[in-house]
Amino acid sequence: MIKTILYTPWTIMRWLRLAVGFYLVFIGLMNSDLLAGGIGTLFTFLALFNQGCGGGNCASGNCEVPRNKK
Repeated sequence: MIKTILYTPWTIMRWLRLAVGFYLVFIGLMNSDLLAGGIGTLFTFLALFNQGCGGGNCASGNCEVPRNKK
């Protein structure tokens, strides 16, 4: 399952999240900044596992409730 997630097509936003995540982890390690490191780790995992809004979960329309016409 993880192999399937990692090998799904990578979009520009997914690459951008990964780059920002790595950058923030690097900054967090260099400056001993836990907040930057934590946010960087979050961004990295979101990119690797394709979760969050970048995974298409926000605009899927799954939460819409159909209106009954009378």
